Amino acid sequence: MPIHQSKGITFLTSDALEFYKVKHGFFMRHGGISPFPWKSLNMATSVGDNRENVIENRKRIADSLQISQFSFHDLWQVHSNDVVIAEKPRLRSESHVQADAIVTNKNNVALLMQFADCVPMLFYDPERNVIASAHAGWKGTISGIAIETIKVMVEKFKCKPKNIISVIGPSICRDHYQIGDDVASKVKPVFNLEEEILSFNEGRIYMDLPAANKSILEKLGLINIEMMEICTFCNKEDWFTHRGDNGKTGRFASVISI
Repeated sequence: MPIHQSKGITFLTSDALEFYKVKHGFFMRHGGISPFPWKSLNMATSVGDNRENVIENRKRIADSLQISQFSFHDLWQVHSNDVVIAEKPRLRSESHVQADAIVTNKNNVALLMQFADCVPMLFYDPERNVIASAHAGWKGTISGIAIETIKVMVEKFKCKPKNIISVIGPSICRDHYQIGDDVASKVKPVFNLEEEILSFNEGRIYMDLPAANKSILEKLGLINIEMMEICTFCNKEDWFTHRGDNGKTGRFASVISI
C-alpha cells in the first residue's frame, strides 16, 4: 500500500495494481483549492463547493497520475446496483448518468468515483485488460453493486472471476458505522451469521461494510482481494468522512485508468 506525493497531492495505491502498472489511486483530501468545509481536494459539486474549484482539483489529480484532465468518466452516484460501460470520457457539458459502477476496456478513459465513508472498489483483469470502479454504501452492498459489476465484466468482456484483481479502499470501519433496526433487518438475509457482518454492543448495531463487500466478492470467485483497512472516520484529517464531519464535508476520489 504505497503512499505517493506529487505537487501537494497525496494518494494511496495497491501493490497488485502497481505490479501490472495500472494507473490508479485513492486520493487524500490534501493539495486542492476548496475552502472549508470541503478543504481541500474535494471532487464533488453536489456538496456545495464551487464548480471551478472541483475542476481545478480534478486537474491536479490528473496531473499527479500523468493522465489527461479530459479523460475522466464519472457518475451521479445514487446508491444503486446499476453499472455503466464507458466507451469514452464524459464531457463536462454532458449530463451524469445515475449509477454506482463503471466498467471499461478503453485506454483513454479514467474511471473517477467519489467517496466519504462508503466503500470504494477498484477492479482489473490483466488477461482481458478491463478495469472497473464501484461505490458501495449499505444499500448498494445488499442490492449487489459488486455482483452486478463482476457480472458485466464476465458477460460483456469475457473476464474470469479468478483473474480479476480487486482493491477495497479507505472507508468507514465497523466501530463507527452504526445502523438502525430497519437497515439491519435488510442486511441480515444477505449474509450468514458466521460472517460477522453485523455486531451488537449495548443495544447498538454496527455493520462492517468493507468485510461485507469482500465476502460478496469471495462468493463470486475472486481470489485476489486487497483490503486497505483504513477507516475514513478514524482518519478524517486525511479523508473526507460524512459521519465524522456531521454531513458537512467533501468527497475524495478513487481513479483507475489503463
